[in-house]
Amino acid sequence: MEILVLQGPNLNLIGVQSAQAGERITLDKINKELRRHAHSVSLEIQLRFLQTHKAEKAVSFIQRNRKKAQGIIFAPTSWGRYEYSILDAMNLSDVSRVQVILDDPYSSLNKSDSIFTPICNETVVGHPLSVFNSALDTLLKHIS
Repeated sequence: MEILVLQGPNLNLIGVQSAQAGERITLDKINKELRRHAHSVSLEIQLRFLQTHKAEKAVSFIQRNRKKAQGIIFAPTSWGRYEYSILDAMNLSDVSRVQVILDDPYSSLNKSDSIFTPICNETVVGHPLSVFNSALDTLLKHIS
């Protein structure tokens, strides 16, 4: 089973925000924890990651993998307010989708603010080190 993990703008700099909050969180730590969690759930889960600032890369990632993947975990960050080209690509892909929104101080995006909320199976909100694991668990319920 292939799961796409699409992480939006500035998540590569989450370490800067976490340092200001007195934590030591990096995107690499988040992704390693998600890989560990996926492996503990099932050896058959393959995660394919992309973190980008560019909407066209995100659209290509979705389009290129739409027939292979069973689901998408999507952390839109600032795209959640305005990136309609990604919204269109998501709508054209026939896969289950779970949106990830990070708690303050890591994000100012709210579930109700995101243009992706209506097209996602669910939205999970939480701390960066645990919310992606919750998103995977939620996504697997929609795939099964």
